[in-house]
Parts: sequence; C-alpha cells; structure tokens
Amino acid sequence: HHDPWLITWHVHTVNGLSNGKILLVHCKSKDNDLGIHNLTVGTEFSWKFKLNFFGGTLFWCYMAHDNFHATLDVFREIEGFFDDCDYGDCIWTAKDDGIYLRKGNVDQLREEWKQGGL
Repeated sequence: HHDPWLITWHVHTVNGLSNGKILLVHCKSKDNDLGIHNLTVGTEFSWKFKLNFFGGTLFWCYMAHDNFHATLDVFREIEGFFDDCDYGDCIWTAKDDGIYLRKGNVDQLREEWKQGGL
C-alpha cells in the first residue's frame, strides 16, 4: 500500500438527498474549523490535508437537513480509515436514510440520521 504519510488525503461531503433539500455541513478538526456550508443537491464540500506529523489527525462533521442531524468522524488516522478512503479519497454522501461512505464503487451506510433538536 501507499505510505499514508506521503498521501494528500481528500474528504468529500456530498449532498445526495432527494427533493432539492439543502444539506448543512459543518466540519472541524482539533486545529481547524472548516466553516458552515449549505450544499444544494448534487454538490459537495471537500478539503485536502496531509497527516499531522505528531499523529492523531481527526476530522468530524455535523450534518443536518430539515429536522434531522448527525455527527460523525469523517477521517481518523487509523488503518481502517486509510482502507475505507482507498488511500486517498473519503467520499461521504448524505442520503435520505443516512450518511454513506463510498467503498470501492459501493456506498455503505455508516451513520443514521437522528431526529429532533440537539
């Protein structure tokens, strides 16, 4: 496999919702707040990074639409994530029934929406 330390990693958060719903995405790491993004259907917010030399690279996102929300880790510095992200691209798609991670050519459900307030 490629050396995870040499790779420029990309995380993609995609609005795959139906009926023209807006997806709110707010992603952070312990060092960076990537801001709030309101995505129209079919668009994405993405960013790239290198692993933190001192270890522990972690990004998480809050996603919401209508009365639904979820918070999930979208990148962690562990072997499982390196593999899930195909040693380069972590492609997360918000769909009506939950948030999916692309693995190979297949989207796998990873997080279900919670309903109601925080």
